[in-house]
Amino acid sequence: MPYLYTYLWSITPVVELRGAIPIGYLHYDLGIIPSTLIGILGGITIVVFCLTMLPILFRLMEKAPFLNKIKNAVLEKTRAKHSEKMQHWGEFFLVLLVAVPLPGSGAFTGSLVAYLFGIPAKKAFLLISGGTIVSGLLVATLTVSGKGLWGLISSL
Repeated sequence: MPYLYTYLWSITPVVELRGAIPIGYLHYDLGIIPSTLIGILGGITIVVFCLTMLPILFRLMEKAPFLNKIKNAVLEKTRAKHSEKMQHWGEFFLVLLVAVPLPGSGAFTGSLVAYLFGIPAKKAFLLISGGTIVSGLLVATLTVSGKGLWGLISSL
């Protein structure tokens, strides 16, 4: 069950692999390699789901004025936040956006940005998956380093 729980955390918005890897490693004692692989797998799985469902979801939202207003606000906020970076970095910005393991980045945000800027789904999948792998490796490194540092400090 720890494998399943770690996977479920990795496909959860906000938590994603940034939380799933430390949870798998520190809470479920899975080991850093299985935790990282499960976190990355979940991150890539959610990309497929998002890239497939966003166009459908947004078309449905257009039929309800209140939901359409929310959709337009989210898209406008995302466009304003990322337009300059997309112009500067091009499609590679998706890799960078997803790779940096900070709040507001990740597979969900990367999928939304790809949709918003019209990046074809197959290309977006590859770019976001690359960022997910980099992010997973960074989170794993930080998790192991943090645990080691905590052990050092607590032994004093």
